[in-house]
Amino acid sequence: MNTIEKKSEFIGLKKHTHAQRTAIINDVMPQLRTELGDNLIAIAADGSFARSDDTEYSDIELMVFVKDTTHLPRGIGKVREGVLIDITFITEDEYYEHVLEPNPDWFLSGSDMLLPLFNTHFIKKVQRYRVQGLAQKCFDCARSQLFEIQESFGKLLTAIHKKNKENIVLVLADATMQTLKLLAFMNAKPYTTLGSFITQARSFSVKPDGFDEFINLVVDARFLDLECLDAHARNLFAGIERYFYEKIGENMYDGDLTQLIKKK
Repeated sequence: MNTIEKKSEFIGLKKHTHAQRTAIINDVMPQLRTELGDNLIAIAADGSFARSDDTEYSDIELMVFVKDTTHLPRGIGKVREGVLIDITFITEDEYYEHVLEPNPDWFLSGSDMLLPLFNTHFIKKVQRYRVQGLAQKCFDCARSQLFEIQESFGKLLTAIHKKNKENIVLVLADATMQTLKLLAFMNAKPYTTLGSFITQARSFSVKPDGFDEFINLVVDARFLDLECLDAHARNLFAGIERYFYEKIGENMYDGDLTQLIKKK
């Protein structure tokens, strides 16, 4: 049997070194400054480039601080020389509110290192910001996410009950991600990068009962044993409920629909 091997020649995805990314950034910077004019405040590299742990296929993340985002998109992606440039346009107040302060997406904020590229003084001022009451704010986010956990595990148990092996990986991935997100809030520690979520979560000091066994099943690809998956999913969900029960008590679930409309 003859086998024809074809070497893939990608156009929009190519290997780059840190030095090559630096050259691309240096080329892009003047264009951003010209395009944004007086609206521009500062520019910083973010993510793996800022941490100097970018790998061959890492993208370039730029945080662009402006005075007004009214006529700008929240973010844009541009492919240049085979590398993705991911640009976020944001005001100073928006950065504090949407990146540093706990919110539903805060669990991703560990990658925000902000390596100054333009207006170092401003970037250093932003880096001095400290969240007040971080632990309580993270717990409030965790409690809000309990309903997403309930939904995702409900779908997982349904798929197991129906022996839906064709789609089990999708609902399991969602339940796993919701759990990892929850753990970030439980520990008041955001993740650095998607590629380290599970590794970082294993090291957390606060983990619900059943987490390690559940995540081992996922990592070891033993989830097609539906009976085993069912047992571990139930144990983990029970562990999550015990965590909140110890913190809140029987009122961890709020089913009251009598005060939906705020009274003046």
